[in-house]
Amino acid sequence: MTTDLVDLPPRFGMDRPAFDRLGDRPPGDLRVATSVILVRDGAEGIEVFLLQRAAGMAFAAGMSVFPGGGLDDADRAALAEGLVDGGVAQAAATTWGTSAEAAAALLACGVRETYEETGVLLADVPRPPERTRKRLVAREVGLRDVVGRVDAERLRPWARWLTPELMPRRYDTAFFVAAVPDGQEPDGATSEAVGAGWCTPARALREWEDGHRALMPPTWAVLTELSAAPDTATLLAGAADRRPQPVTPSFRPSGERVAIAVPPHAFGSGR
Repeated sequence: MTTDLVDLPPRFGMDRPAFDRLGDRPPGDLRVATSVILVRDGAEGIEVFLLQRAAGMAFAAGMSVFPGGGLDDADRAALAEGLVDGGVAQAAATTWGTSAEAAAALLACGVRETYEETGVLLADVPRPPERTRKRLVAREVGLRDVVGRVDAERLRPWARWLTPELMPRRYDTAFFVAAVPDGQEPDGATSEAVGAGWCTPARALREWEDGHRALMPPTWAVLTELSAAPDTATLLAGAADRRPQPVTPSFRPSGERVAIAVPPHAFGSGR
């Protein structure tokens, strides 16, 4: 069966020589990661929290991204150590099409990375002092020392993107959506970012179109879908039942340019 593909905007494509050079190097290892879309209701509709990655970063330098990062060994032990409830992990495994251990790791990683990069703790516990966040970043303490147990209800499934094999740096990224708990405010105080703030998805997309903001295809696609959401409550309610299907962009060479295309479910499906 042939799956129709949707071409992304030409800006995401590349010149043919650059594409040909990708084939001269071995594909990068696929690393599992999470990204958390923090949302709130603003005066003009739903707003998302975006970080601007530092120019010197090895991956996604200068890009506007949602908070997130790769799994570490402590995340992978989340189920075994009781950081994620077994029943919750099994339900999440059904959502993501993976094992309970792997699903628990995604949940733990999402909470940890969000706290490290924004100061927002997605948990039903009082927000700890700033020194606890710094100790977690330095791996002097673990996430279980901070939250006890992950409150998975705060993390709703949204999307899953895989980097194509030709790329030197590859990620299998689970995107979650979450509302900021009452009394907390993200700050973006991370060494990986040089700026951070709230904006509507539509504004972020306009700034990208005007050349004032850099986005990667997954971020652009997520923002495109979010721009149609009426409010945070409706968004989160709908996300609870999503079953994200993997999205792996494809390259479509045509003359001197190579377009990037994705399956239609990249812009909303997952049920």
